[in-house]
Amino acid sequence: MMEKALKSAVLFLFIIQTNFGYAQKRRLIGLWEVQSVVVGSEEMTPVAKWTRINSDGTFQSGNGWLQNSLGTWEYNNSTKVFTAVDSFGFVDEFGGFHVSFTNGYMIWEREEDGMKVLVTLQPIQNLPIAPADYLVGMWELVDDSDARQPIINELDSLECYKLFVRWDRVFIYYGIDGNKLTGYWHINGHRPELTFLPHNNAVEPESWIIDVNSKMLIISGISKSNQSIVRKYKRVNTH
Repeated sequence: MMEKALKSAVLFLFIIQTNFGYAQKRRLIGLWEVQSVVVGSEEMTPVAKWTRINSDGTFQSGNGWLQNSLGTWEYNNSTKVFTAVDSFGFVDEFGGFHVSFTNGYMIWEREEDGMKVLVTLQPIQNLPIAPADYLVGMWELVDDSDARQPIINELDSLECYKLFVRWDRVFIYYGIDGNKLTGYWHINGHRPELTFLPHNNAVEPESWIIDVNSKMLIISGISKSNQSIVRKYKRVNTH
């Protein structure tokens, strides 16, 4: 009788543990945005970082509207460790993350090179929009605060000066008399810092802090050549 009762208790605990593990695994599934990444005492939160964890054991992740990884994932019910394997990326030498949930957030924790890594994610319905997503399009200059050498001559029309930011990471500056400057643009993955890299080697690269939305773009110079410059653009739909 005692042996039968013991077997029943063990079976009951196994069922409870299995169901709890399954429930935890189900909570992982969905679209999540990274709210913060803290490594040791330093915050290193990427811009508009997201991951989509699917019920079929696959995942995708990216920044803004750009997907930059995909692969498979596993969850260990006993250790509560989530492990993702990128199909095209490097092997993650630090292994998986210990997972917990609090106040609707999912928390990932692990150690990297002796430092604690803490990632906080929140569930979302749609992909987040990154500054790079807003940037793509045609922008017309409406104000230029360069006191040293403004690009706007009082006799010129503001409509002469446009900035075309293309999805393929090429930019085109349109100036007076059909003059154009082309090159590549790059945006920092952790802060709203935009860098223009001209094709013309005689023109120095310049970096700007940007404030952008669906209608307006403000760029503030942070390079030696543009530190006193703030330019404001509006979005237009014609060249």
